[in-house]
Amino acid sequence: MIMAANPRFQMTLFAYFLTLLLSIFSSVSESSQFCEAGIGYRQCGASPYSSSKILIKGGTVVNAHHQEIADVYVEDGIIAAVKPNIKVGDEVTVLDATGKFVMPGGIDPHTHLAMEFMATETIDDFFSGQAAALAGGTTMHIDFVIPVQGSLSSGFEAYVEKAKKSCMDYGFHMAITKWDETVSREMEIMVKEKGINSFKFFLAYKGALMVNDELLLEGLKKCKSLGALAMVHAENGDAVFEGQKRMIELGITGPEGHALSRPPVLEGEATARAIRLAGFVNTPLYIVHVMSIDAMDEIANARKAGQRVIGEPVVSGLVLDDSGLWDPEFKTAAKQAPSLSFSASTS
Repeated sequence: MIMAANPRFQMTLFAYFLTLLLSIFSSVSESSQFCEAGIGYRQCGASPYSSSKILIKGGTVVNAHHQEIADVYVEDGIIAAVKPNIKVGDEVTVLDATGKFVMPGGIDPHTHLAMEFMATETIDDFFSGQAAALAGGTTMHIDFVIPVQGSLSSGFEAYVEKAKKSCMDYGFHMAITKWDETVSREMEIMVKEKGINSFKFFLAYKGALMVNDELLLEGLKKCKSLGALAMVHAENGDAVFEGQKRMIELGITGPEGHALSRPPVLEGEATARAIRLAGFVNTPLYIVHVMSIDAMDEIANARKAGQRVIGEPVVSGLVLDDSGLWDPEFKTAAKQAPSLSFSASTS
């Protein structure tokens, strides 16, 4: 990815990309899906950068540990060399990146495209969401397969169908919403045959996706046996449900009721519980979208103690709080999604 070198953005860019994994350079030739959608570059396959050999010359190359002015030579979609003053022949397409940053595209490890939930569907599908991501410099993402009635195979096939309009690289996590021997066997199929090696368990959404501790334990044990990564959406679903009922009883039905019904302590409690159960099973754990200091502290303490726990940062959670939910203009307050934690626990 090439970006104009503006010093004011430099630290912001570093902070942002530290929250993302780094991807292998993606070929600059346009995907056939753009052509199929009717918005391709003049003619399908007629990208001005369709050469299999490309030199990105003179940019400020930014990687995980430093930045330097250098050239990047790409052959058949793979970075072959990164160093100053690379000499190439006339058959190589040369892109002048002088005065620009050249950095790896971001990997977004947590997306929900074309997701049906609670009688709604996310606004972006696998084309529109990916096109927006590419425009912002993200070149790969990992979406979540939410199985239909708990069937992992059916859920996987449904998402494969949804992803046929994709225009960038993607992968899948798999959500586990129930437990029986069929689910256990299908997890093995997902890992050994379908390339899925991460499974998500919801401790939230009572009556829908939420799992209890018994199911979570079974899932953690299965993940360990398969060498797969267990992921957890950490909120105490029972307590959140009680908080929702309390808000309705009090007549607090505006956007502010969302935050009041699920204070940060409920994320902290669920995070602590998941960490301790994963430690009991002795398997790694990935906590998705960490939104409060309560949860962050639990993760930090576990990591200091040597446990294999990863906390997933979310940009909105790092820079915003729930104050927007109290805006007197309903349209302004209601559009803040996901709703965020209290400022006292996010500052």
